[in-house]
Amino acid sequence: MSIVSAVDAKNRFSDLLRRAEHGRERVVVQRHGKPVAAIVSTDDLRRLEALEDEEDLADAAASLKEARSKGTTALEVVLRRHGLEQLLVAAPRRRRDAKARVASSRTKA
Repeated sequence: MSIVSAVDAKNRFSDLLRRAEHGRERVVVQRHGKPVAAIVSTDDLRRLEALEDEEDLADAAASLKEARSKGTTALEVVLRRHGLEQLLVAAPRRRRDAKARVASSRTKA
């Protein structure tokens, strides 16, 4: 794995891409001495994303298991409990109500 500054990465970007793509080299880009990004091959990225997907599925399975054993709470209840009523969305109007408004506006014209 190589470490380069952001300025070096900018100046040598094509070379770094080639090294990541063909040489399977991982390049860490630093700004002010701190790692901020990495240049990796798309194969490496796919492997990383597959690992993340596995973790997400495991988390989802654990959440479903907990929900089955402990039950669930409606979102509205949670928002009200935490004083977040402003996040509640009003129920959408029914389509029939909208049609009635259109019909009544036509008869008035």
